[in-house]
Amino acid sequence: MSKKTKRSRQSIGNIAKSQRVEEWLVHINDLLREADYAGAIEASQRVINFLPQRSLQRAEALGYLSMAHSMLQNFPQAYDAIDEALAINPHDADMWFNHGVASRFTARTGRSVHDFERAVELMKLEGNSELVKKAEEELELSQKFAKESMKLRGPNFTLDQLIEQEETYQQGVKFLEGEEWEKAEQAFRHVIEMGDVLPQPWGNLGFALLMQHRYDEAEAAWKRALAIDKHYKPARVNLENLPEVRRTDNPNIGRRVMLEPFKGSKMKQSVIFHR
Repeated sequence: MSKKTKRSRQSIGNIAKSQRVEEWLVHINDLLREADYAGAIEASQRVINFLPQRSLQRAEALGYLSMAHSMLQNFPQAYDAIDEALAINPHDADMWFNHGVASRFTARTGRSVHDFERAVELMKLEGNSELVKKAEEELELSQKFAKESMKLRGPNFTLDQLIEQEETYQQGVKFLEGEEWEKAEQAFRHVIEMGDVLPQPWGNLGFALLMQHRYDEAEAAWKRALAIDKHYKPARVNLENLPEVRRTDNPNIGRRVMLEPFKGSKMKQSVIFHR
């Protein structure tokens, strides 16, 4: 077989593979529009596993995966997927919009401001006034949330500081999920040092301390969380369970950590489906 013939067959094979991928992407798009989000997740993951790491088709499939997770309120998974998609294709206006939605629903209020700003910028270049208006409305909402958060932390607290604090909190959550208790402790202590205004960092710090068998410190952390917000249920439940944990020296009793604060919420969310 000549080299030319071999290259020709390889080219035909690549085209066939590309066509099959396109068919799958169209199928996933249809599943999303039919509200079969579980099916869209399964199909997206199958395609993603097949595609090269830096492929634009992979970015598109990741975008679909994020949409499906978002509609099922699996917000951390939605954020991770769309974040990876934008790392491949940072010029997609729709993806920036959806990243803003995912940021907002994973308590990354500051980041969502930058996301929607970029979405508006790219949509204006595309000349779609309807989508520009939609993105501007979401930007205004994120700016409102961010201003409230910064005001809560003090008069000189900046948007960049808010983004750093919120991202550090999310890193702490990931350390908890990975059972890296000391790293989680360090992350939540840094969050608290930047602005001690919310119960969640104290609640999760208490959990990290509990898993290190540091019960007195965990108790103090949960009491501090309740001093900030007397209605913060995870801290109250963990304090109720603490005597039994001390007695058995088993920190796995009654685990309570709020990792997904918007799960099951009725807050308005809106993603842009592929055009």
